[in-house]
Amino acid sequence: MSSRTWKVLAVCAVVLVFSSLSGCVQGGSSLEEDFARELLFFEQWVRVEGEAGPPYVCIDFPTYRFDEEKKMLVSFQGIFGDGEGKVNLAVCDLIVGEGTALSGSAGSGAVSDLKAVDGFPFTMGYGALVIRDMRDDGTLILEPLDEELVIFDFVFLNPIPGRAFALEPGEQLEYRVTRTFLLAGRLKKLTVTVVLRSTFLDRGNCINGTWGMP
Repeated sequence: MSSRTWKVLAVCAVVLVFSSLSGCVQGGSSLEEDFARELLFFEQWVRVEGEAGPPYVCIDFPTYRFDEEKKMLVSFQGIFGDGEGKVNLAVCDLIVGEGTALSGSAGSGAVSDLKAVDGFPFTMGYGALVIRDMRDDGTLILEPLDEELVIFDFVFLNPIPGRAFALEPGEQLEYRVTRTFLLAGRLKKLTVTVVLRSTFLDRGNCINGTWGMP
């Protein structure tokens, strides 16, 4: 086989490989297509856990449930829909959930809330952090805000490191710090844990419902 023939074959091989790779890229979902079908759900969940003892305070007002396995977000307050005060799922690309849970001598119960984000920066509860931006791929740029977290009557140092960082979809981060408090005349160690996570959700899986829904 001549040198010219080998060169032609080599060029053809390169063209075929490039065409194959290009087809894979074009065949995948574009970012715009992803956001047309899905939105990003970001959650900041704060747990305050105390040593054994009488609960200091009782709370009980969760307003949503997130089923991680089913990728289902259920609002108990009926916030999804059209109209004033509602979250329009057709145009919202980022929903945040904020929750607090108490256990042991710190207290008992949980509270939570859902909000739609329509601009940046967006400050999260307790001043734990601020959402600076959301990249095109859904990565959130986060930065701790206040040096201390005031949670009911408890004051903790903010356990989130003092620098901006990125949280990618599907990622979960945890930060914790322990402090001793005088509760009912006894010294008790309380630990606060801040859990951050984000994930893409199908817009159709964000629904209004009740706690007893399967």
